[in-house]
Amino acid sequence: MFSNHKTTNKYLALLAFIASLVIYTLTMAPTASFWDSGEFIAVAHGLQVNHPPGAPFYSLVGRIFSMFMPAGYVAISINFISALSSALTVMFLYLITVRLVREWKGHPDKMDAMNKIGMYGGALVGALTFAVTDTFWFSAVEAEVYAMSMFFTSIVVWLALKWAENHDKPYNEKWLVLIAYLFGLAIGVHLLNVLALFFVALIIYFKVRDFEWKSFLVMGGIAVVSFFVIYPFTIQNIPSIANGVGDATYGLIGPITFLILFMMGVAYAIYYTHKNRMRMANIVAICYAMILIGFSSYSVIMIRSIADPPIDENDPETAEAFISYLKREQYGATPILKGNFYDESTGQITREEEKLFPRRYSPAPNHLEQYGQYTSDWDFFWNYQVNHMYVRYFNWNFIGREADIQDAGWRSGFEEAQYPENKANNAYFFIPFILGLFGMIYHFNSDWKRALAILALFIVTGLAIIVFLNQTPEQPRERDYAYVGSFFAFSIWIGLGVTGLVEMIKGFADKKVLGYAAIGVCLLASPVWMGYQNWDDHDRSNRYVAPDYARNLLESTAPNSILFTNGDNDTFPLWYLQEVEGVRTDVRIVCLSLLNTDWYIKQLRDQWSHESAPLPISLSDEEVERVTSGITQWQPKTVEIPVDKEMLRNAFSDDRNYKESIGVKPDTSLPILQKGIDFEMPVDSLDEVVSWRLNGRLYGEDPQGNRVYYMQVQDRLILDILRTNNWLRPVYFANTVSQQSQLNLQGYFRNEGKAYRVVPKDFGAGRDGYIDTDIFTDRLENFQFREWDNPDVYFDENIRRMLTNYRFNFMALAMKYYEEGKADSAGFWLKWGEDKVPFRPDENNENLKLLYSVRYAQVGLTEDAVRLAGSTEQELVDRLNNNLTRFTEIENEFNQLNSEFESARSRGNISQQRDLRSQLNQLSSQAQQYITQVRTTRQSLTLIQYTYFQADLTDQAVALGEEVDGIMGEQFPPMPATKEESENEIDRYGLN
Repeated sequence: MFSNHKTTNKYLALLAFIASLVIYTLTMAPTASFWDSGEFIAVAHGLQVNHPPGAPFYSLVGRIFSMFMPAGYVAISINFISALSSALTVMFLYLITVRLVREWKGHPDKMDAMNKIGMYGGALVGALTFAVTDTFWFSAVEAEVYAMSMFFTSIVVWLALKWAENHDKPYNEKWLVLIAYLFGLAIGVHLLNVLALFFVALIIYFKVRDFEWKSFLVMGGIAVVSFFVIYPFTIQNIPSIANGVGDATYGLIGPITFLILFMMGVAYAIYYTHKNRMRMANIVAICYAMILIGFSSYSVIMIRSIADPPIDENDPETAEAFISYLKREQYGATPILKGNFYDESTGQITREEEKLFPRRYSPAPNHLEQYGQYTSDWDFFWNYQVNHMYVRYFNWNFIGREADIQDAGWRSGFEEAQYPENKANNAYFFIPFILGLFGMIYHFNSDWKRALAILALFIVTGLAIIVFLNQTPEQPRERDYAYVGSFFAFSIWIGLGVTGLVEMIKGFADKKVLGYAAIGVCLLASPVWMGYQNWDDHDRSNRYVAPDYARNLLESTAPNSILFTNGDNDTFPLWYLQEVEGVRTDVRIVCLSLLNTDWYIKQLRDQWSHESAPLPISLSDEEVERVTSGITQWQPKTVEIPVDKEMLRNAFSDDRNYKESIGVKPDTSLPILQKGIDFEMPVDSLDEVVSWRLNGRLYGEDPQGNRVYYMQVQDRLILDILRTNNWLRPVYFANTVSQQSQLNLQGYFRNEGKAYRVVPKDFGAGRDGYIDTDIFTDRLENFQFREWDNPDVYFDENIRRMLTNYRFNFMALAMKYYEEGKADSAGFWLKWGEDKVPFRPDENNENLKLLYSVRYAQVGLTEDAVRLAGSTEQELVDRLNNNLTRFTEIENEFNQLNSEFESARSRGNISQQRDLRSQLNQLSSQAQQYITQVRTTRQSLTLIQYTYFQADLTDQAVALGEEVDGIMGEQFPPMPATKEESENEIDRYGLN
């Protein structure tokens, strides 16, 4: 069967490619996803400028894939780039594993049957295992740069091994030149690929040198220098030097001229070294030239920025802005080897001195609180940055994952599942991990040189990235995608582990049937089982939530509106929908996180975006620079913005008057500006002045104990827009914007679906805004909910949280109708809401479901109320029992330790007192957590009991109360025993 290696290898590589491509195509997202996907699709399709440091080569490829597609197929065409790149990566992983085996076993034609079975079978198992790993599969089915970046990494590793096989043949340098060119291209996708340089260096070293410490250290030094020549020198410093030369020569030698001269210098170096037969220097010069040619894709960034496209992040159309863009200055500096640090004595970040290897450096209050839980920077590094932010992810991929809940741990499958209903609850029983560990040992025993190269790849794409990123606590999302290169390297060892297993079997019985059986078992136990476990939480084939969310948010606004959004996850789907599908391009999206930057403010002030006119911002360039130079202190005060009713009445009465009022030429033929956008209520009913108390953001306390407040740049710009706008253009806040960023304006909010409109009328409403049922339902009728009611479609935690937001909207509308005495309408919209966004088994927010059931009961839909409430009753009773039992156990343990503590204190044993005090504090904290859970669960059971009483299921309600009282005992308040008591308790919760 394996008589012809070339044919066998080709077909098995093709099998790995096709199998993984089929998996990714079947599970691929049909449209944009949350986070960066929407931005990448929008930017690629329109060749615009995405967030620093950019991905121009990815955008060029995306443009090629999408340019002939109808708007509805643009997203899937760009998503397919990731699927194709990932399948090619899997294929190259197979080929890499085969080549590594050949390094010590020789050419396959000289191998016996068992060795071939082990080599081919092991490579296939390792490749297919990597194909279905949690992190790699996640990136393979959406528009992201990590899939293409891993493709470049895999082909570079394979080419290095290809060079190793041909290193003693004429013109072998062509492989190294090709590798250099791919490094350059890959820079235009993601910098992760450059880390493969250390693998290439080790492969070259062990082929041209026998190991000795001196030459090995020299090689390491050369590799490090080469890395720094690429990054940061070529990528960041050359543009900086070009700009500096321009300043030094007063523009005589501009940046473009300098770059041309620099390229001419590299070309001359190639010519000179070739002419003088300086072979090694010539290879180095050619390779560097190829890196520069590949890196030249970054010219797209500046060229497209000059065209002022709608998405033009950082506006890098000048040399200075381009350098800032490459250096990611927008995100601030992260200390790596030296910087300010967390002072244990003050609980603050030092400003006067620096230390080596600072890991705790962020002054954000929430970060400082987390830093205090660690004894040192070293403790934070190992326990948070390494263990929590890498080892946990590694275990997700090769041992198992507990859930998709933020910060969830790993599980092997031998323990009881904590989240059995969660689709991301996947267990692999240590099988891939053991195969990889065995493969690593087997590789080092068989060929320690190449094993060291794989280890280098594993470390630099894992531990080295941890050191470089220096992540702060409380990350907004999981960051496992950053370490996919490390998981790639370990998957090679999984393949070699299977190879070693077959070789071990051969030592006992050299029978091909046993070799095939071993490969079959490993295929089933690793990739097949992992694929089965991971399929349901990686299948996004029917997930349309992100664009539907964006559409619903846009459709919540009036024409020609200004919409403030929270950040990336709010904004990117909106960009996708406007730039690709052309939906509601009249709405001007204002991302509040970007509104803290000078370039973004100027873009909003000066540029049109499709049909949306520039925003009413009064600040000059100098004022923008001053405002964005840092946060400023704010004295809490009453803010007032006048309402010129006569001007509004005049502007809203005529198209021409409205256009003139908002600063648009009257002859503008844009359809969206053919009428004035009023408040859908009489102008005379508006207030004379909008007046509210604005405290600002709490910074802390001064030495005298007085509270200190500040305002972010975005806060000041919101105030400026509100003032300058003169209430002419509709202004909205997305309802995901934090209360702090809403500037205490809630009294003037009118809830219009997924957004709050700022209306110059104090409605006296709560934080959810005033609801006009006609406007609200008019917006809802334009909403889209594709596949939201499909229980087979996987919704991750982020989406499930977003569904909660919708349900609060449905309940708010229903209660407004209920207050108006329209119980039938209230019930209709509650049912409509649940039909569109049904409760799912994998949601763990029982309180929201019970609140929905209470609303059902209050509007008279008692059957639906009991249906929802009853579905959680047994689970909550069991939880109450378990939490109370655990609380009692902790209480007993605390009492016992407290007795030991008192005994130690009476004996004067300071050391034992210190140890026991620490344990007592921990037990006290745990006890508080459990008692809080007990009280919360008891409240939830009270809501269930309320629905039973309202449905006239009195016996069932009383029985539930007696059961709960029996569990909790006399030390806790009794459950309501009658319908009247139940209603009184609901009143205390504020639900009536």
